[in-house]
Amino acid sequence: MLGATVAVPWLAAVEALHGLSFALLHLACLGLIEEIAPPNLRTTALALYGTLGLGLSGVFATLASGWLYGAFGAEAFWAMAALSLAALPLVPGLRTR
Repeated sequence: MLGATVAVPWLAAVEALHGLSFALLHLACLGLIEEIAPPNLRTTALALYGTLGLGLSGVFATLASGWLYGAFGAEAFWAMAALSLAALPLVPGLRTR
């Protein structure tokens, strides 16, 4: 949607949904770390999540999305959507307890 319109109401709505989805993802990740990391390793797990899960992956995703957008324009969205869908088979394994 962000690449398809410049209408402020739509952009505001999409950004609000993006913020909500990020917040829910972040809380789910923190809950997962709380559940599976031993107490003496939780700070290390949180540091790795912040550094690798948010930081480094964000850098690579930004670089890749810039290249994709430069090569394919707004159609690059479909590559990002496919990447998200590729992770769905991993979801059931997250909740083992």
